[in-house]
Amino acid sequence: MNWMAWRKPMIAVIAVYFAVFAAAKWGLGADERFFLLWENIPPVASLAMLLLTYRARRGSAGTFWLLMAAGACFYLLGQLVWSFYAWGLLVPPPKISLADLFWNLHTVLFFAALFYLLFREKSISQGIRFLFDCIMILLIVGTVSWEFVIEPNLQAIMSNSDGFGRATVLSYPITDFGMLLSLFVLHFAYMPLFDRRVLALITFGFVAIIGGDTIYVLDIISGKYQAGQWYGLLWSAGLFAYGFAGWHASHPEDRPVPEPRIVSGARLLRLFFPYAGFAILFLLMLRRIDQLDAFVTGTVMVTVLILVRQISMLLENEKLVSRLKQMLEKSEFLASHDDLSGLPNKRLFERKAQEAIENASLDGQPLAVLFLDLDRFKYINDSLGHVTGDELIRQVAERIRRIVPETCIVARQGGDEFTILTGSLASSRQAQALAESILRVVAEPFKVGVHEIQTSTSIGIAVYPEDGLTKADLMKHADAAMYQAKELGGGRFRFFTPSLKDGMLRNILMERALRHALDHDELFLCYQPQVCSEDLSIVGAEALLRWRNADGHLVPPSDFVPLAEDTGLIVPIGDWVIRTACRQAVDWEREGRPPLKIAVNVSPRQLVQDGFVDKVTGILKETGMAPGRLIIEITEGVALQNTKETTDTLLRLKALGLHISMDDFGTGYSSLGYLRTFQVDSLKIAQSFVGEMAENEGHAGIVKAIMAMARSLNLSVVVEGVETEEQVKLLRAIGGCTIQGYYFYKPMLPDEFSALWDKAKP
Repeated sequence: MNWMAWRKPMIAVIAVYFAVFAAAKWGLGADERFFLLWENIPPVASLAMLLLTYRARRGSAGTFWLLMAAGACFYLLGQLVWSFYAWGLLVPPPKISLADLFWNLHTVLFFAALFYLLFREKSISQGIRFLFDCIMILLIVGTVSWEFVIEPNLQAIMSNSDGFGRATVLSYPITDFGMLLSLFVLHFAYMPLFDRRVLALITFGFVAIIGGDTIYVLDIISGKYQAGQWYGLLWSAGLFAYGFAGWHASHPEDRPVPEPRIVSGARLLRLFFPYAGFAILFLLMLRRIDQLDAFVTGTVMVTVLILVRQISMLLENEKLVSRLKQMLEKSEFLASHDDLSGLPNKRLFERKAQEAIENASLDGQPLAVLFLDLDRFKYINDSLGHVTGDELIRQVAERIRRIVPETCIVARQGGDEFTILTGSLASSRQAQALAESILRVVAEPFKVGVHEIQTSTSIGIAVYPEDGLTKADLMKHADAAMYQAKELGGGRFRFFTPSLKDGMLRNILMERALRHALDHDELFLCYQPQVCSEDLSIVGAEALLRWRNADGHLVPPSDFVPLAEDTGLIVPIGDWVIRTACRQAVDWEREGRPPLKIAVNVSPRQLVQDGFVDKVTGILKETGMAPGRLIIEITEGVALQNTKETTDTLLRLKALGLHISMDDFGTGYSSLGYLRTFQVDSLKIAQSFVGEMAENEGHAGIVKAIMAMARSLNLSVVVEGVETEEQVKLLRAIGGCTIQGYYFYKPMLPDEFSALWDKAKP
């Protein structure tokens, strides 16, 4: 519903309501039956608006507006009961009836709505303090009211035969006390719960209702009440105000921010009002201290409550100080420690390392930094789940902590990486002995849930001062030594050596150059044709990435592709490869050549990037490439990190119409299991089988078995690395495949490919 469009019509309807009421009352002289019927309109309108507000709000705010709507509903029931007397039973409505019960319930529900919201927004300790404040306010107001309002009327009730009726009527000021109490707390303690307009409307509505109730009670007591009195407009105005309060609460975008000055003033009023009220009671009590009555009793009770409140605040403050101290200690610990393992984190480790290096530079004693990385942790984490992986990290951390001397600092860098800072060393042999102890303890099986996990770790060691004079150099060199240990098969340690430094420098320079390769147009694609084994016609091509650096030298893909994977540069480079290959395929078709399928290698890192499918979709739309002509080649690395994100990405690519090909099929243990999961369209048999197929019957048998399995699964087969005529003959004898290799064509530039293709046309 569009509230903005309905606001002016609603205001107009309300204005008409008041105008008709005034005209009927003072112009036309309508009887009470008209007013009993006419006064049903405000509760109906208020109920409708409050219910719409409840539908628009949820949580504690929604419950608040639902309770307000229930209050409006009870008011409507009371009004309907009175209308029934005049219009149904055709008798004047009695002064006291079932309607009074409904009207009192309406007030109680409004009171309950405010209390519910206030308590829901506060903590337990704040709620207890709030309850004390409410009871004190109620006692202060109630004591004064008893003295000057209730007690005189109570005496009149006891001396009048119609005492029950008047007692019923007196329930109105009693329930109105609750509304006054809520208004006080709402204004002087919790204003931020509503904006100024909503608060003003609720306040006006409560004051109008209370005003109408007060005049009504006085009329009843004096015996002057008749239906259709002018103060019925107060009740109607209050009900309309509740409805409009809900309307404004449904527009949070229009809500002004509470002014800090008003909020601060409200807190001060809430703090001092109970004590100011107590002072007034105390001064009044001094006039009658010699007699024990309700006034003195109320004052004493307020005094007790104030004392209890002060004691509770002192106790709470003491608890708060203690809790704050604990929180500060915990916060300091969390800021310097890893929450998973409980070990010092990278920040604390670097600070301690800097202090140790400064001390070592003064006394001349060497120290060492050990960098640890678990072997095959990613596979464990992906296959058994992150919960198991986290528990394994905790157990590894505990084992290392148990065997490392107290003079050492063990820290978790993140993931499955740990660092150790030794104390002063007599020789590097001590660092070696520590590394050997860690290798042994980590190699022992871990019991994680129902799994028994066998793992190992790779350790790199850098010694101060020969391997570095700063913490940054020691960390970097220990990291490089760790990677060398991992490349050698893992489960071992390596000290940093100058040759590692040379390799690091070479990688740093290559990474820097690779970062600029795209911007400087140093990357390009070659295309290696793929031919049909039956008629040897060109049916497709694989796009292969090449790099000619600024010096004009060709950098082997085996050197720069792994570096691009490690640094994350493979993501922008891979996007460029897909776009360039698609654009080239479309250009060939526009030049009059038949449509050609293009295969593009996609790394596991590309598949897990956010928005990869959207990027591919955009490239296809931008270049005009038909999805069915683009083949995405994935490697066993994708299967090794078989995550839900990877699978979802491949299935979404399939849904676009792309083909999925499993590259290097047959070299890994996991490839077969994922053919169905990834919905693969074709297999690419690894070159390692093809190269010895003519000389090795076993390899030839593997190729035949793979091709037979592919036919049974309705998959196509591409055989790469074909370089001899004998290999071609064997493949053609097996039958039904696509051949790629130097025997037919080497990778070539687009112009060379175009010329070859045109020449090969029949």
